Order: sequence, then structure tokens, then C-alpha cells
Amino acid sequence: MQETLKEHIGKVIQISHEEYLDIESYFTRVFYKKGKYLVEAGNTAPFEFYILRGLVVSWHMNEVGKNSIIQFAMEGDWISDIQAFNTGSSSFIDIKCHEDTELFFISYADKEKLCSISKKMEYFFRKKSIANSLLLQKRILTFMCPDKKARFDQFLLHYPKIQLRAPAKLITTYLGITRKTLSQM
Repeated sequence: MQETLKEHIGKVIQISHEEYLDIESYFTRVFYKKGKYLVEAGNTAPFEFYILRGLVVSWHMNEVGKNSIIQFAMEGDWISDIQAFNTGSSSFIDIKCHEDTELFFISYADKEKLCSISKKMEYFFRKKSIANSLLLQKRILTFMCPDKKARFDQFLLHYPKIQLRAPAKLITTYLGITRKTLSQM
């Protein structure tokens, strides 16, 4: 079952229906087709996205043309180029819908305004930021692990059904392994 934004927020803070309606007014709900870019490297990243339905992938292409998958975002996940969103600088990553995707987005200005008038939402976003930092730290530590099987097992703990939704090429790029290694696991 698809989780709503209200249910998602309600896992962290208690809000009334009226408070939620005010909170939701800062977000825009949209539907994007598979293949639509949410952020393109070189452009700004004016929005932060909450995924209601679908699969979104972020990656960075280095100077020699090698892609590195940074994040998969599915139902209940947030995604953006954190640096570009928070500083207004150009993005170094691409974020693209891998499936038809329904999401909410919020601009930096609206997020700041919402947090300034609602201590509850400021707390919510702080808790989400901490959770995201912990996931990124765990990803870095897992990626440093030379045991590819352990890396894959950690990956599946965080993305349990990803193999049904993402092609092997994306998974191997995320894990830094070959297709042959993946098929042996």
C-alpha cells in the first residue's frame, strides 16, 4: 500500500488534519513518466522530492565518463542533490525517474518558510536529515568493505525488492561490482 505524505510525516511528529493541510500547501504533487529528469548535472536543483510511487535513481558521471549510482529512491524516500538544493549551486549529479513516478516536491524557499513557521516541521526535516546522513555514512562504510557478498547483503537490507525493479546494470554500478559477480551471489 502506498504511504501518503501525511502518514510519512506522522511517523515523526503528531499533526492534526488542519496542520497537514497547511503543510501540504507548501508542496506540489506531480506525476512524471519514466525517463524524466528531476535534476540534471550542471543545472540547479531547486526542489527536494518525496516519492509516493515509483523508482528514482541518482548518479554522478566522473570526468572520464564513468557513472556511479549514488541513491535509489522508492516509495517513502526523499531525494535531491543535497548540496545544490541547499546552496543554489549547480548540481554535480543527475536524478532520473526509472519508473513512472508520483511525488511531492518542495522548493528551498518554501521549506525554509515552512520550518520558520512550524517547529514541528523543522523537527521533522531535522530528523529526516539525520536519518539520511546515517544512511550515507552506512553506504560509504559498506562500499569500503572488500567483501562483495557482505556489500550486496547490506544493499538488499536497505532495498529489499530492488532486483524486481532495477536492471542488473544499475545494481552493479551502485555496488561497484561486475554482472558476473552479481550473478554468482
